[in-house]
Amino acid sequence: MKGFKKFHEFKIFMRVLSTGLVIAGYAFLGVWACNWLLNNGYPKFLAFLAIPVIAIFGMWQGWLYLNKRK
Repeated sequence: MKGFKKFHEFKIFMRVLSTGLVIAGYAFLGVWACNWLLNNGYPKFLAFLAIPVIAIFGMWQGWLYLNKRK
């Protein structure tokens, strides 16, 4: 039974780790989108607003993935 518990904990760890990587990817996408918007003449307010909006969307996606029943 100990082996199963360790495997279960490993699965949980990998799930949390992958969620963190997804959120980091969305944060990177937000910075990239901000830079693209600034380089193409969009207002600074809109460009800098893209970072938290995209990061919050990524956190929401991570939350949905972590709460998925399995």
